[in-house]
Amino acid sequence: MSETNIEANLTIIHPALDFSAHHAYVGHEMYSRNLSGRSKVLHIITDSRNIVEFRDVTGIIRNIRLKYIDFNMDQRWSPEGIDSFVNGKEPIEPIQLFKRIKALIMAYIELSDHRLYDLLTLWNVGTYFYWLFNTYPYVYVGGISGSGKTKLLTLCSSICFNSVLTADVSPASLFRLIQSTRCSVFMDESEALSNRYISFDLRSLLLSGYKKGQKVYRTRRTDEGNFEPESFQVYSPKMLVNIEGLETVLGSRCIDIIMQRGFNSKVTSREVVADYPIWQQIRDLIYPFLMKNWKAARKTYNELENDTTLQNRDWELWKPILALAYFFDSTTLFQDIKVLAVEKAAESQSVSSDLHEVVLVEALLSLVDNDDYYKLSDIKQEMINRLEDHEYLSSRHIGNLLKRLGFIKNRRMGSGFQYFLQLSRVRALAQSLGISEGSECSEGSGEQDTQTAHDLVEFIECQEEK
Repeated sequence: MSETNIEANLTIIHPALDFSAHHAYVGHEMYSRNLSGRSKVLHIITDSRNIVEFRDVTGIIRNIRLKYIDFNMDQRWSPEGIDSFVNGKEPIEPIQLFKRIKALIMAYIELSDHRLYDLLTLWNVGTYFYWLFNTYPYVYVGGISGSGKTKLLTLCSSICFNSVLTADVSPASLFRLIQSTRCSVFMDESEALSNRYISFDLRSLLLSGYKKGQKVYRTRRTDEGNFEPESFQVYSPKMLVNIEGLETVLGSRCIDIIMQRGFNSKVTSREVVADYPIWQQIRDLIYPFLMKNWKAARKTYNELENDTTLQNRDWELWKPILALAYFFDSTTLFQDIKVLAVEKAAESQSVSSDLHEVVLVEALLSLVDNDDYYKLSDIKQEMINRLEDHEYLSSRHIGNLLKRLGFIKNRRMGSGFQYFLQLSRVRALAQSLGISEGSECSEGSGEQDTQTAHDLVEFIECQEEK
């Protein structure tokens, strides 16, 4: 057979987790079953209950070639669990798995909204399925000190696929970890994420990493001393925890869970012990469940229609969660999660609307130099220059914001609408929002600090009072 024909018949997979048209693959480094000694080699477990051993990761075995060869991850599926699956034991039923994980979360975490237990259960299981989806939402966990944020993070990292739990990791390490292991990332005490002046590399990773296919690029030095761009796949599930909140653009990739201090001491005092056997037992249930049900989950996701008010990115983010909810229970659970999704999206839009109001005043401060009529198109362009996430910024929305700020007088000219703007009124609005004239732009992109972290903290505090 020619080399061309060999390549045509190859299945090229990621060594950590991948899906072809017909099969699912999960990789683990384990001690070789066919060689003496104690060296670990990569094993690929397939949904056909086969194990393919890659002693030479650069080679082709059973028509499988690896996409990356630098896979290195602690084993998350136990040898006993793998043997049980390979030897034909049937996976747990979907609703039973759901109930077990939900009960486990409820045993450790106290939440004010019971539907959040369902959400967290779906999100945890979904980290094993996420590569089937076009997007996967981040979860942001906020709340006051002592509300259990880190505890929730630790619990979820004990359940999820290839978890990496860290309070301090360099962007370069994170790039490579995600690309080589398709890990779920858990970032604790991530206070720097509350403003847009964080590391450019980390910010690029987080803004791109919720969506499949998006890459980030870094320049690396070759052995010859030259510099060339290197691309990284950074799509993976991520949970972010801090007190300060997230800057708005990053926050738009997240589903928020705002925690409060609990009252049930039996729950709040229960410690998450990392090496407690229950976590391994749960993971040993999820892997076979993935192998049996990945096709059904993919079909549900692909066929799911949007019969909600969710639009654009909100629908993108919630679609995989809704698909999993429908797969587990197409009636009560699915309906509850749909209602929760709409409510959460409305909360996010409220924060976004506040941001647009601040950016509008910044734009007016830059444009208005005397009392006169100003083109709506010019105002919109000035706002676009200041917003990274301006895809859904419409002239109608800006007109409504202007009226809300008290600029009601307008006229229609040949070139479009114009609004009468008073310089004294613009300056007064800017002062009330804490915006100073001539503030410097960030990152050389024409964007100004819009105090989005402050807005989000106020929003969080408002939610806690309700």
